[in-house]
Amino acid sequence: MVLEKCLLLLFIFILSACQSTDKSINQQESADNKAYDIAWEFYEKHENDSAYVYFNKAYSIFIKQKNKHQASKCLINMAYIGTGQGDWFGSQELIISSLKLLNPKNKEERETLSSAYNSLGQSTHELGNYEEAIRYYQKSIDFSIDNTVKIINENNIANSYRYDKKFDEAIRIYQDLLQEKQIKDSPKEHARIIDNLAYTEWLQNNKKSVETDLNKALAIRIEEKDLFGQNASYAHLSDYFYDRDKTKALQYAHKMSEIATETNSVDDQLEAYQKLISLDNPTNSKKYFAAYTRLDDSIQFDRNKAKNQFALVRYDSEKNRADFLKAEAENEKKKNDILKLYIVVGLLCFGLIGVYFWYKRRKQKLEEQKRLEVKNTELKYSKKVHDKVANGIYQILSEVENNQSLSKSELLDKLEEVYEISRDISYDKKDIDLMQNFTVKLAEMMKSYSSDEVEIFILGNEDLLWKNISAHTKAEIYLVIQELLTNMKKHSEASRVILNFSQENNQIRINYTDNGIGISELKPKNGLQNTGNRINNINGQLIFDTENNNGLKIIISFPNQ
Repeated sequence: MVLEKCLLLLFIFILSACQSTDKSINQQESADNKAYDIAWEFYEKHENDSAYVYFNKAYSIFIKQKNKHQASKCLINMAYIGTGQGDWFGSQELIISSLKLLNPKNKEERETLSSAYNSLGQSTHELGNYEEAIRYYQKSIDFSIDNTVKIINENNIANSYRYDKKFDEAIRIYQDLLQEKQIKDSPKEHARIIDNLAYTEWLQNNKKSVETDLNKALAIRIEEKDLFGQNASYAHLSDYFYDRDKTKALQYAHKMSEIATETNSVDDQLEAYQKLISLDNPTNSKKYFAAYTRLDDSIQFDRNKAKNQFALVRYDSEKNRADFLKAEAENEKKKNDILKLYIVVGLLCFGLIGVYFWYKRRKQKLEEQKRLEVKNTELKYSKKVHDKVANGIYQILSEVENNQSLSKSELLDKLEEVYEISRDISYDKKDIDLMQNFTVKLAEMMKSYSSDEVEIFILGNEDLLWKNISAHTKAEIYLVIQELLTNMKKHSEASRVILNFSQENNQIRINYTDNGIGISELKPKNGLQNTGNRINNINGQLIFDTENNNGLKIIISFPNQ
């Protein structure tokens, strides 16, 4: 995250310089668009909300002037602002709109196309589509003749390869970049590539010692007073020492937290808190978890607020443009024969009347079908309860009556089986609506298992993570996590549980960890077997860490769709 933010800021600077030149060259074009100049004034003062509004106003004016090139620049700048606020989908929409305004055959527009594809690559990378991001970065290189732009995008490509775990490709690019004269002449850029290369080599082979290169990069960054670069170095050093020296890893995590606070980099603060939660003692971990939660909630609130504001700005702009086009169309219609208008209105009215009666009949039919479905469902579950649960309980009662030697353990196992059957029946009814506020409902369920004896830590459970997940998959995951926590509460004797949610490529990953007695002593295992079946139903994987002797570790992964 640190590296991407640095590169994004650098690219914005280059774009700003290019566009400052453009402003002097195209003074006549922007002379009638004061909103464009005002937008740049706000942009340079980092008042991004106001800059976004005025870039949008400038865009509308340029469109009316049929100046597509300048209009596209407004959209690209709005996309950069949105990316900085975490509005990646909104930024993608803006960039795609800007590309429709540009002509690849026009040499004057090729640098603007390069900027657009770089921005599209950034937002696509943040959404985890690394292969697609690489294609966009390559297009950015193809449309630019600026070597600085080429270097930035090649580093971005290498980063995307690294995130996609294609380490050989990433290492090759980093090694080539180290030979660039422009890199050698810039200490900050030289340190960035050294750090990236060393970190990637370690990710490829965690047995490899890269401490020397990581420290070399850090020393350069300290000398250059490159705070963002230092943050990246501390993050990588903390990861490197995680399994080698927990004390050093914790020290570097603290340094990262300090620098992130100094630079006011909220995403890096969150990353630092995550490291501290995993590395520090339980008392401090609880403190860092609380700080993480407060900051994450604040960030999500601010970003959601910004997204809503940006969406409203775009909506108002499109509405105004639609109103403008509508007014022009109405003026043209006045030149047509009034009789044709009456005919169109008449046909529309008849069509609406027909649609109304069709809709009414269809609604009645659907309501009747729904009533029949409800009735059939009630009958089905009544039969299941009678056949499976009531008969099962009766059987157990008979065994207790007829078998005086039946042990308490055997009786509990039989009741457990009936309990599993009854729970499966209730799950099948899907009484819980998980489509709305799933993130909140999932968090509430997990937190309900917290007590004075058991602490529950939840990381990464955000709305964006569940955006593309179906209702069926959400229901299964909800029940799986409920099953794990129920087994933990009943059998594990754990005092601390961590659930870490993340996305890698096109997979959702859930890491469950507790400090209980471990899987070898965990009885009964019916619930865990049931959990495995649910994961298989959503084409996922359930992996138990059998080498972990200190508690239970489970990794769950499933497709992000």
